[in-house]
Amino acid sequence: MNANGRVLLFIVVAFAVFAAGRQWQRSADLWRTWRQAVKNVPARRTAAWGGVRAMVKVGLVAAVILWAVANLNYFL
Repeated sequence: MNANGRVLLFIVVAFAVFAAGRQWQRSADLWRTWRQAVKNVPARRTAAWGGVRAMVKVGLVAAVILWAVANLNYFL
């Protein structure tokens, strides 16, 4: 193998190592993001159930008001 072949081989190996490093970095970033998302799941679940409870309360109040308006003539 002459000098030109060795330079080309070096360039190909460097490109392959660079591509593998980029893939590893991307995998590491995705893993870190996934761990942070999973860590936040209980807090988000608690917030979501709080929102559901608030919607149920508002719905019950609205149902009572609608029932009262619908039956107002009966009571008066």
